[in-house]
Amino acid sequence: MIACSVRAPGGQGQTPASGESADTGMAIRQRRPFPGHTLRSSLFRFRRVRTEGGRDGKGGALTTVAVCVATLYRPLGLAALLASLGEMTVPDGVAVKVVVVDNDADGSARAVVDALAATKPVPVHYAIQPVRGIPFARNRAVEEAGEVDWIAFVDDDEVVDPGWLAELLRVAAQHSADVVTGTVLPMFEQAPPRWADKGGFFERRRFPTGHRIQFARTSNALVAGKLLVGVTQPFSEAFRNNGGDDTHFFQRVRLSGHVIVWADDAVVQETVPVSRVNSTWLIKREYRRGNTLSLCLRDLEDSWGRRAKRVLAAGWHAANGTLALLATPVQGRVALIRGAQRLAFAGGLMSGLTGRIYQEYSVVHGR
Repeated sequence: MIACSVRAPGGQGQTPASGESADTGMAIRQRRPFPGHTLRSSLFRFRRVRTEGGRDGKGGALTTVAVCVATLYRPLGLAALLASLGEMTVPDGVAVKVVVVDNDADGSARAVVDALAATKPVPVHYAIQPVRGIPFARNRAVEEAGEVDWIAFVDDDEVVDPGWLAELLRVAAQHSADVVTGTVLPMFEQAPPRWADKGGFFERRRFPTGHRIQFARTSNALVAGKLLVGVTQPFSEAFRNNGGDDTHFFQRVRLSGHVIVWADDAVVQETVPVSRVNSTWLIKREYRRGNTLSLCLRDLEDSWGRRAKRVLAAGWHAANGTLALLATPVQGRVALIRGAQRLAFAGGLMSGLTGRIYQEYSVVHGR
């Protein structure tokens, strides 16, 4: 059976008016917000939560996990993801449910969920968040998850390895981590061109399992329930279509002193559509990354000294980008794209300092 809920616009998910201080479960600093952001949040305040579930059949308490998925106009990707979640290994003593939040007010993903959920052993909860934007959908997913021990995040253009969740949980327990993030491998719709393969543009940095890091991404993450349960709008809705709400969230986690570790064997594969395998998208992505980092700096660690350092960093990246462009006649297209990416990153760093928000996700890639 599939549980389903729909929320009309204007309710939960709307950003409070400037100056309001809804019970967010966070300590709030009121300073100069960047456009559209009415609350500045840098520190978490936790309370002990009662988790859903019961006993594991051996007298021990069940560990409860909600796997949260935000989706919009990707029926093929969502179907593949749900199929892979239905095949994943669930450790003894763990109760798992999947929460799918459809960011289409018309509920276009419902048929996909209905078709897959009936054939898979993991229960699926479906909800609609009609207010368009990634953080709105993620916040709704967290709310629908309820009081659980852990919330895992994965994207609707990915598939998970069978041991994905078990490895995230194992690493979290072994390293007393509050957040665990893992490997995302590219899975191209079509064979990539030679320059894309040679440049490794779609490969992400990896670390040894257990290594403490300073960031995480919701494309592959396990987050302790205490960081999310009962917190209003954990993902900043100022990043409506920017895609940086997870960067903002995990930076707050880091600044609050919580532990983020890497799980190299917790693997998901991300579909790379043809529409992304081009220099224009790669360059825009770096602009967005720089833009997001400076927006987070303004909101979470703002000072004139930090802004000055950020300007210097932008200058350094611009200089290196220029040098890479000069090497293009010798090193070819890879150097050209690398140089342009550096320049775009520098531009993003500077634009973020002015408060400009680049809305990359106003266009949906993939199917």
